[in-house]
Amino acid sequence: MLNKIKSLTIFQSDTSFMQLIRTYIVGAINLLIGLTISYTLQFLLLTFIEFPLRTYVTNVVGFSIGVIISYYLSRRIIFKFSFFGGTLKEFLNFTYTNLISLFAPNLIWFIINLINDTLQKDELWFLFITILINGLILPIKYLIYKFFVFKDSL
Repeated sequence: MLNKIKSLTIFQSDTSFMQLIRTYIVGAINLLIGLTISYTLQFLLLTFIEFPLRTYVTNVVGFSIGVIISYYLSRRIIFKFSFFGGTLKEFLNFTYTNLISLFAPNLIWFIINLINDTLQKDELWFLFITILINGLILPIKYLIYKFFVFKDSL
């Protein structure tokens, strides 16, 4: 089964378009992991923290765990590098780039909270808005990965 998946054109071709498609695949995997972490923190573990602080703490903790997972998945799946290769400089550049994934959602949630503070308390709206935010920033992150973060490994 794994060999059939690996043989698909999307995983064989190394064009920029296919790398962008793989960025969305990695983004979807990261999103599922991140949503699991976010949901667990937001609605189960951090209920003793008041809104909107709870949302900000959730995003920071989820980011910290997610950036490590995302680095290795991006190296392997998007750019087809060795899973454990890379340098500290590359990882730090990756982390700096992914600060977009930390600050953009917090800024957007801050603005949403000013407009309607009940949305982040609703599980479905929280899920929908989180998916939308992350989907919109993926192409920007891909370009930064390709031309800044992983440029020395290409």
